[in-house]
Amino acid sequence: MSKWKMSWLAIPFVLIIWSAVSAQYPSYLFPGPIDVLNEAVSQWQKGELTNHIIVSLKRLIIGFVLSAIMAFIVGIFAGASRHFREFLTPLVTYFQATPPMAWAPLLIILLGLGDAPMIAVIIIASFFPILINVIQGMNHIPASHIRAAQSLGAKSWKLAIYVYLPEIIPAAISGIYVGFAISWRSLVAAEMIGGNSGIGYFIAFNGQIGNASSVLLGILLIGFLALFMDYLLLKPLHKRFASWAVRS
Repeated sequence: MSKWKMSWLAIPFVLIIWSAVSAQYPSYLFPGPIDVLNEAVSQWQKGELTNHIIVSLKRLIIGFVLSAIMAFIVGIFAGASRHFREFLTPLVTYFQATPPMAWAPLLIILLGLGDAPMIAVIIIASFFPILINVIQGMNHIPASHIRAAQSLGAKSWKLAIYVYLPEIIPAAISGIYVGFAISWRSLVAAEMIGGNSGIGYFIAFNGQIGNASSVLLGILLIGFLALFMDYLLLKPLHKRFASWAVRS
């Protein structure tokens, strides 16, 4: 059986288990698939959930793009300069060991409610995984490639664009995968703690009022949106820029 067909078998398997378990409880405590589907239709008609999804995706895209740009710039400098890399090492170790969500309360105090603290959490969550992979990619660039470019007159920014950037893309894509997963989870958690909109806020609010169907709907959306973005963005990105490195 093909991998594609095997993947689709997971969906009915989960639905069967979910239906069997939910049948043991009242629907207001643990709703079944039909209850959640009805809630999804109701929320779609209201349009409120759609707005929360758009807000979360907007925050994710802005924060992740800013984080990736900064990680690429800092990573290239760190890979090119041993002294700068040594300076960064303890900072990277410290921030890597600190959960991104630990910063959320402070960021909310400093920046208030809204998009700013959520985007900051995303940047903190995704910056270091991407940075580490960019530095590793820089460390694996053959010295012969750099010398060849320098012999042709490439210096500073030309080295960065024509040598460093193409060489580090495969490693950076791996960091982007890891950073995306961490930042998506961190964003939802931050919205649950101090957001006034977004999927995390939607789940937390409905949990407070005891709407289990909406809570389950929000949880399912977190996973489905992650799968959607993986197939729509991350996999094509890997195929376009990094698949050649795997083949080689």
